[in-house]
Amino acid sequence: MSGKEQTFRYSLARDAKYGSGLRDYIEYRDLGFSESSNGLVRAHVLRAAKPCPEGGTGRHSHGVDFQMIYMLKGWITMEQAGEERTFHSGDSWTQPPGFKHEVKGYSDDMELIEIVMPADFPTRDEEPMG
Repeated sequence: MSGKEQTFRYSLARDAKYGSGLRDYIEYRDLGFSESSNGLVRAHVLRAAKPCPEGGTGRHSHGVDFQMIYMLKGWITMEQAGEERTFHSGDSWTQPPGFKHEVKGYSDDMELIEIVMPADFPTRDEEPMG
């Protein structure tokens, strides 16, 4: 166990509020896990607010201990470890710490849930694929 005190928390869809986050073309709905887990975990819903930037988001990595993504709606195309993959509603994947990746495109209705540990983590720009 982490030794950090945790609390009960819930998030109702009818009360959902989306706001800004890491990327200005994505809207984020914080599910409250960061607060209830005392910073151990972040869970949020991400959805398309604007089209994906032309040419993609830029290759990057995150300083996380764990990252899991589950597609709720639409599709997203990713470059991951030199391979391009398209994920659709119902698909999921994990990315290990420091995993280099890039979002290449997504549907207008793209919506996904992301769970990361720890709740606050750095994002680092990486060199593009050669």
